[in-house]
Amino acid sequence: MKNLTLKALFISVISVGSMSAYAENTYDLCLADAENIIETAIKEGSTSAQAIEQKVDVATCMQELAKIEAKYADQSVARNPSSVMTPEDRARWAALFDAVDAKNYKGVRYLQASYYR
Repeated sequence: MKNLTLKALFISVISVGSMSAYAENTYDLCLADAENIIETAIKEGSTSAQAIEQKVDVATCMQELAKIEAKYADQSVARNPSSVMTPEDRARWAALFDAVDAKNYKGVRYLQASYYR
């Protein structure tokens, strides 16, 4: 019984560690997906870019945006959240917003990459 409990504890520690590592990297994965889509659109066109399998779905990236905006929820009543953010958070928020646009095959960078290839 003690051996089984130690195994369960070990497995739970590994799963929690991997979930937290995934949560920390969600922002980076969203940006990486967007860059991959844009680079593929530049080289091979929009059809190939839309065929790429994405590592993170758009809803998860939107949750990351909501986490950044949640820090400023009390200050941004009736305002754009970026108007009250620190410069570091504003840069992260803007980059993630552009990544979401690219993952949806919209936005300036994606449309220019697919049009001017």
